[in-house]
Amino acid sequence: MSFSRKIDTQGDFFKFQRLANLVIDAFFVTLLLTITILTSFIKNDGLTGTATALTFFLLSLFSTDFLLFCFQFPHYKKSIVAGIFKILVLIASFIVIFFKVDFIGLSLTEGFIFNGSPVLGPLNWAHLHLLIFIFGLPFLGIISFLFRITFIKGKLLKQQILVSIGGVFLCWVFMSLLFIGSIQLNPMLNTLFPLGFVLFLLVTYKGFTLSSYYDTTTLVRAAIKGAVNFLLPAILSGLGYALFLPIRETSRLYFVLIFFGFSFLLFFINYYVVKITKKSFGVAEIDYANTLQEGLASLDYNESASEVSEALFTVLQNTTQVEALDVLIELNERELVTAYSSQDKVKMLKVNPDVFDVILNADRPIIFKSQAMTHHVLAGIKDELISMFEELEADAIIFLHQGRNIFGAIVLSEKRLGNIFSTYDYDTFLDLYSYFFVYGYYMMNIAKEAIIGTVSRELQFSGQIIQSIQDNVDTIDNPKADIGYISTSAHNLGGEFIDFIKLGEDRYISIIADLSGKGINASMSMVIVKSLLRTFLMETTDFKELVQKVNYFIRMNLPKGTFLAGIFMLIDFSENALYYVNCGIPALFMYNQTYNNVIEIQGDGKVLGFVKDVSSLVKVKKITLNPGDIIVGCTHGLIESKSMRGEAFGKERIQKSILENLSYPSERMVSFMQTNLLEFTSRELDDDVSILAIKYLSR
Repeated sequence: MSFSRKIDTQGDFFKFQRLANLVIDAFFVTLLLTITILTSFIKNDGLTGTATALTFFLLSLFSTDFLLFCFQFPHYKKSIVAGIFKILVLIASFIVIFFKVDFIGLSLTEGFIFNGSPVLGPLNWAHLHLLIFIFGLPFLGIISFLFRITFIKGKLLKQQILVSIGGVFLCWVFMSLLFIGSIQLNPMLNTLFPLGFVLFLLVTYKGFTLSSYYDTTTLVRAAIKGAVNFLLPAILSGLGYALFLPIRETSRLYFVLIFFGFSFLLFFINYYVVKITKKSFGVAEIDYANTLQEGLASLDYNESASEVSEALFTVLQNTTQVEALDVLIELNERELVTAYSSQDKVKMLKVNPDVFDVILNADRPIIFKSQAMTHHVLAGIKDELISMFEELEADAIIFLHQGRNIFGAIVLSEKRLGNIFSTYDYDTFLDLYSYFFVYGYYMMNIAKEAIIGTVSRELQFSGQIIQSIQDNVDTIDNPKADIGYISTSAHNLGGEFIDFIKLGEDRYISIIADLSGKGINASMSMVIVKSLLRTFLMETTDFKELVQKVNYFIRMNLPKGTFLAGIFMLIDFSENALYYVNCGIPALFMYNQTYNNVIEIQGDGKVLGFVKDVSSLVKVKKITLNPGDIIVGCTHGLIESKSMRGEAFGKERIQKSILENLSYPSERMVSFMQTNLLEFTSRELDDDVSILAIKYLSR
């Protein structure tokens, strides 16, 4: 029963629900047989006969379910015809057992006893019943399987069928041996026939859980790998034991030390041999997660969209063995179209809100065709998903979403040799989802820019696009404040940005952020985070929760090793207040006109992206703004840039620059700081630099 429950929850494989029914049938056959044996000890012939009859009736139920299992493979749906057939067969079985057979019983000395008038030669109704339900119906099931093999394209499905047929033959061989043994050795051996069901079910279950097709080449490679990694060390270890055995006669201690030393040497050599054979003879798909992650992390977004996509396809081919890749990106509302196809096919997918709401609510951005057929969470949209997979010629789809919006889909065809996507594939894709997300976001921006024609194809995702996204801010237009800022990249592309988001007439969000990394990868992370800030603000009005959402997204969706150092600020002009959360910004200065000095107010802060939950680490601080106050924030590039002599620009020079330029507008103050930095370093900058200045003018 435990086994039936285990396989019934295997939502990835649509055959398991019917297989679980067979396991339950076998369980009740075994249970009643146990009762039959126990009652035979108390010599109650009536009770024993009834229990035996029920045992064989349930045997007919098992055989009928197996026949229907074979007939309906591989798509199982409720069928009135199948239900009627099952009822008629069971009625016939009931009539034969309880009305045609004179006596069915169990004797400890004779085994099962069947009395009744002959029907076919020496066979009575009981014998005929056993022949039909132990051999007849299973044989028809095998014929059905063999017939269906000729129409099934997938090699993996054919392999699963053959394994199941092998399980039936193994069951027959076992029962035949029991029958012979009951005649020649002990009559009670034939009571062990339910073990034949166990063998069949275990073999069939193993067959249907196979996610790889084992062709001749794969089997040979696996055999070589097994021989080199396990058989050869075992043989050498045995030979070593025999060789060192004479030493045992003189000294047991020496024998133990020498033998263990020899074994350790074998283990050490075998360790490196395993690493070599894993590459040379290893079966594809085993433990490819690290290789896939390295390949995804190596994608160079400085290249064109087609080159990046070709590189992605190569990585997926070498790891997951997929035969084709299609990338669909949203260009029009609720419509995904082909942005890349390894087979040069054009595909389109209409975004059905009802379908994708289920997918998003279930938090399953990755769906396999096999899961779509039976996973209970997807049951309500099964038909729509199956139609989608068939339309896209897909075996797996990775949906890319930003909040509740599906903006893309990575469509994977079937694998080489017809292998299906397994639980291992799902877990691996889920762990590496952030890499797929970044690729999809890159493709979305490339596709849109190419369509609207704002840049040429040669530019692709270049610095001009990055700069245009960086400059997309809500300008603070309020008489109480004068805002100036600058954000420059040392190498054209970088991960720093300053953003302003208008919440209302008197409230603005301001962010200074430095995403880890350099070049296009850091810029990609910058663009994604900058875009998501506005999405998150649609979902929450809580300032602290906004920071938590950004942290969680960076941790779970951006490539591993991506962190954000910066500060989140909320300017409330109605309260003349500044709320801020330090997220690892190196310095936040405040000039106070009353005391005519510059102090640091950033306090302690934790960089975002290290841990999933920062709720206990996020601290919101508040300062009151008065006329003449100045707030200046900057990134590490301003403070840590060094002169030719190796001296850092430092915080003191920033404070001095603020005091020397109090009378100038914020824009000029920021410009003077940048000029001072360039004069100080006397060369091109090695790091990105972002500076924000806020001069408070009036209350």
